[in-house]
Amino acid sequence: KILQEKFLPTALSEKYSITVKSAGEEGNKRYFIASAPDKDQEWGDNRPSFIVTSDDWNITIREDGKVTPASHQHSEALIEFAIDYLKNNKKQGLMKRIGRCMGYLQVAAEIEALASGADKDAVVREALLRDFDNPPFKKVPAYWFHPGLTYLKGRI
Repeated sequence: KILQEKFLPTALSEKYSITVKSAGEEGNKRYFIASAPDKDQEWGDNRPSFIVTSDDWNITIREDGKVTPASHQHSEALIEFAIDYLKNNKKQGLMKRIGRCMGYLQVAAEIEALASGADKDAVVREALLRDFDNPPFKKVPAYWFHPGLTYLKGRI
């Protein structure tokens, strides 16, 4: 809670305390809080120690109150957190956990894309999107929609 209050307005910090959750808006900023536990969540050991904020197009990562560039370690930490969250938050329904984790993974993919330089280099961007377009089926059904790919294409 100390870390959360340090960076977020009091109203947001009291109302929203879910780790790496899109926690509402202040102006056009969206907060993904990666440090403060929610009273209804059970936690493992994989909570990231950084805060991710996003305005309409830019992701910002803060560690110890300082802006830091997106890194592969940030995306890995977020992936580990998502796995832990999915397995350990039994108080929430399964569909809520799956939906939340899909969101975490989308943010992790965007951080990985930024860390790879996909926002600055079209060749890197296309290669990254090809790698990311990897559905879970051997034969993709006609109705298959890849929301993560749609999100990532729009963001980088």
